[in-house]
Amino acid sequence: MNKGKLKVYKVHEYGKELIISLLNEGDFFGYTSLLEEHDYNESVQAIEDVEIVFIPKEDFVEQIFNNREISKKFVQLLTHNVTEKQNQLLNLAYSSVRKRVASALLLLQKRFKKAESQSPYSMSFSREDLASIAGTATESLIRTLSDFKDEKLIEIKEGKIVLINDVKLREIKN
Repeated sequence: MNKGKLKVYKVHEYGKELIISLLNEGDFFGYTSLLEEHDYNESVQAIEDVEIVFIPKEDFVEQIFNNREISKKFVQLLTHNVTEKQNQLLNLAYSSVRKRVASALLLLQKRFKKAESQSPYSMSFSREDLASIAGTATESLIRTLSDFKDEKLIEIKEGKIVLINDVKLREIKN
């Protein structure tokens, strides 16, 4: 992807959505289905305007199998993704809602904050999407955000969540 932000998600048979990846400029998607030779079974939605680059299957496969440097980078990408998914599963299985919400806020900051920005990170995410990232009900997320606001960890301005004490959020996460 050249520009923008995407969410990759799956919908459970009961209609519950789980965001499994957040993609930013320079990220790839769709390669798992390509390598496994099956249909893409995840949904992708733009969070903001995006510019996507299409790589034909033949070109992709040729580069993976004939260019050692690209193969090495791709294996590193896959390994990183597996580790990230393992951590996400552990977090969903064993962490409190409070810890999962703090982790979700910090994940968004890590994925989308511009490196040169010195101001506190602010995000405009729907409460439903944020709940999906945290793996909790929207109502639980809203209560936790309210607690974080009371504790002066975040502010909510014009619908945007502003992280004002990411150090404390990291303490909650860890």
